[in-house]
Amino acid sequence: MNEFINTEELARLEALQKYNILDTEAEPDFDNLVRLAVKIFKVPMSTVTIVDADRQWFKSAIGVDVKETPRDISFCTHSIATKKPLIVEDASEDIRFSSNPLVTSKPNIMFYAGVPLLDSESNALGTLCIMGHHQREFSEGDLETLKILANQTMRLLDLRAERNKLKLLVSKIEKVNIELSNSEQRWKFALEGSGDGVWDWHIKTKVTLFTKQWKEMLGYAENDISNDFQAWVSLIHHEDVDLTLQTLNKYLNNESAQYSVEHRLLCKDKSWKWVLSRGMIVEHDEIDGSPIRMVGTHTDITERKRSEELIWNQANFDSLTGLPNRRMFFYKLSEEIKRSSRLQSKFALMFLDLDGFKGVNDQYGHQAGDYVLIDAARRIKSKIREYDTFARLGGDEFTIIMGLKDDINAYENVAQNVINAFNLPFLEVDISCKVSVSIGVAIFPYNGDTANMLFSNADKAMYKAKSNGKNGWYQSPFNPD
Repeated sequence: MNEFINTEELARLEALQKYNILDTEAEPDFDNLVRLAVKIFKVPMSTVTIVDADRQWFKSAIGVDVKETPRDISFCTHSIATKKPLIVEDASEDIRFSSNPLVTSKPNIMFYAGVPLLDSESNALGTLCIMGHHQREFSEGDLETLKILANQTMRLLDLRAERNKLKLLVSKIEKVNIELSNSEQRWKFALEGSGDGVWDWHIKTKVTLFTKQWKEMLGYAENDISNDFQAWVSLIHHEDVDLTLQTLNKYLNNESAQYSVEHRLLCKDKSWKWVLSRGMIVEHDEIDGSPIRMVGTHTDITERKRSEELIWNQANFDSLTGLPNRRMFFYKLSEEIKRSSRLQSKFALMFLDLDGFKGVNDQYGHQAGDYVLIDAARRIKSKIREYDTFARLGGDEFTIIMGLKDDINAYENVAQNVINAFNLPFLEVDISCKVSVSIGVAIFPYNGDTANMLFSNADKAMYKAKSNGKNGWYQSPFNPD
């Protein structure tokens, strides 16, 4: 190890030691993640790489024959140093890697994409990476998917660390049990210093003891919650009760190897807090072997849930209008095609393009253009049903997926109502600021039974509406027979 190691690297190595992951046996959860990465990105190699002081060690790997390599030739080291994703589309053209033995000889890495595994203190423990033998372009969408897989990898590392911590906690409790009576005071003695909220459930009697930290996490005072199982159940969000109890019962019935579930709990101030609940059976009946006592922890994961929700929204919704974006639209379109094929029903796909929008940007500026897009979305949304899918593809292009339950021509009134919604000027820009809308319509399954075909015909129909003078709609011709 370098004698002149810097403070940040020292902190990273200390954090890594706490996970006790180096040189451990293979684990299916990590192996499944790299298998998934290989399938998603269609690459020959993927690894969960843990970077030690002098080496990179592979917790799980596909397409890589060795268990570790020196750190100084590692691609992952660069991602660790910056704490940012590293994308190398052509290693032979990259001065940092063109002469690297991992490039010039086996495994002959030409393409690399890696995302750092960051703990809660932003220490980079390693990377989730994919590699290939050929140059490859890597899009923003690809990177977003790889980030999601890396986040799941970090969650597995945290879960593994928490499981080890729980085992150690149980071991300590069992030692304390030899010396102390079976009382709440025992828990205060053994667990008062724990960072998580701890519970002790006597399964047959339903008596449940909660530590002070458990109650404080939710804002409750010591005597606000009674020591019984139902008091805990009553705090669980109604949407999460079934999943939580099913997970618990599966563990108690030996149908799953562990109890771990995420759910919401009601705080004293009536807000909801996300917790990760984990537990372990610590005592069995000596006669029939049934579980009689279980201990576990609650970890506050509210901020992580908020971050995950923010990432999901950014990936699937347009930041300007709040509408589903292109990615979410094509997902909804594919799902609607599956549903309509199964039910043998029909739906209309409308492709909308604003007429004269470029002139608004040119004359009034992009801020005014943004206002027009926001108000245009509001006007269109007011003319369609709440359960129809309405999305912004980008620019001044919008789409509507409208179910046609009884009347195949039901879209006609909707299309005309949308067109009429643009009769009034956009007054907040200028009294003379007007745009109209041209709409192309394609009907499933007559104008196409795949997403690409249906979208293409709706697009062509929209351009036909424009060539007919704009401010109107045109339906792609079809023969219903």
